[in-house]
Amino acid sequence: MKRKNKNKNTLVKLLKCALIDTCAVLAGIVLSTPLITSHIDYVFADELNVFDDANEGVANDEINSEASADDSSEDSFPYSKTFIISAYYSPLPCQMRYVTGSYNGDIRLNGGGKRGADGTFVYPGMIAAPRTYNFGTKMDIPEVGIVAVHDRGGAIRPADGSALLYDRLDIWMGYGDKGLERALRWGKRTYEVVVYGSNDSIQEQISLSDYSPDEATPNDCSQVVLASVNTETVANAEINYGEAASSSTINVTSDKHMTNMEFSSMGEEVKALQAELKNLNFYKGEITGFYGELTQHAVFKFQQSQMLVRDKNSQGAGNFGPKTRDRLNEITATRRYNTAVVADKTVQYEKMVAARSKRDQVIVSELRYGTTGHEVSKLQRFLKDKGFFEGVLITEYYGPVTKEAVLKFQKANNIIVSENDTGAGDVGPNTLEIINTLS
Repeated sequence: MKRKNKNKNTLVKLLKCALIDTCAVLAGIVLSTPLITSHIDYVFADELNVFDDANEGVANDEINSEASADDSSEDSFPYSKTFIISAYYSPLPCQMRYVTGSYNGDIRLNGGGKRGADGTFVYPGMIAAPRTYNFGTKMDIPEVGIVAVHDRGGAIRPADGSALLYDRLDIWMGYGDKGLERALRWGKRTYEVVVYGSNDSIQEQISLSDYSPDEATPNDCSQVVLASVNTETVANAEINYGEAASSSTINVTSDKHMTNMEFSSMGEEVKALQAELKNLNFYKGEITGFYGELTQHAVFKFQQSQMLVRDKNSQGAGNFGPKTRDRLNEITATRRYNTAVVADKTVQYEKMVAARSKRDQVIVSELRYGTTGHEVSKLQRFLKDKGFFEGVLITEYYGPVTKEAVLKFQKANNIIVSENDTGAGDVGPNTLEIINTLS
């Protein structure tokens, strides 16, 4: 702590003499010791970019590594820390495969997976972390994005200095076969992670490969939670996939199975049954319309999964009778209901992402030297993406580094000819229009 207080006092002296030429000497002293972003007054951070460029004797990676080591065990955010990161998923009873060989085995390994330890419904990218990290702690994990802690786990432990060199994290990767496949593909990795703490101003930005918004709903298997679904209500109207509707008004059609069937039955009802059992991964044959041995076996396996029969000697095993028919109709109606809700939520999600993306990219205000605020951060990110901003830090202050980047951008886009032109170095109407056109 003494070292940090010394750094802060030195930084205060630097800021007080910001207009004196001798600051360059003092800057060299400050930047030779750990400097953490959270300790910087962002009004002056752009000037620190200038001093950093001038201080050729100090390497950024040395500064960052010292800062991380000094701060990782304290309550100063953000900081960087190395973690061992594994993956887990939520098993479903009718998967094609299980990592332990059985549904119950995967449940024991991964947990039930409906909610995290803090009650949050599971979603791809949700993090299980040791108890030393508060629920809601935000982290930036390479190849995943900005995530939050909502879960715990018996194997999710902090480093012990011997067998476990780093704190352990676990990333939830989805339901069923898709979640398992993604978890296995991830394996176990060691990454440097940025820890932001419980910061509500930082939004989660998850970018898992092949992720789609409907993965928060286990609608790809027969065992769907039915408690909130009235199957009589959802059996009679139509899904509107065009415009996003309120989820409270979504109704779905469900083509009910109305006929009892058994071995040697034939016809369209058998085809519909085979198609539904195939969709649930029980029927492996062709859709023939004939209730043969394959269909009988698929019905039996479905009955077992729903605890309607114990074995092949149970009464009604392999026959599509009233209890089996009612249960399959419930599952079909529920899955269609979930699909309709997902379709609705996906449209809303896509609209929200598009609106947020547009809002985050567009700069709405004219800006000039000395301006502070979030608009300046967006300007710096834009200029950095285009190769004009050379500062080390993205800040909220329009200082000399930002002005120099704007001048370069203006010249490159023929907005000005020289630095003496009116508006040179400022984001006026013409510059603003071109920036937003290129965003």
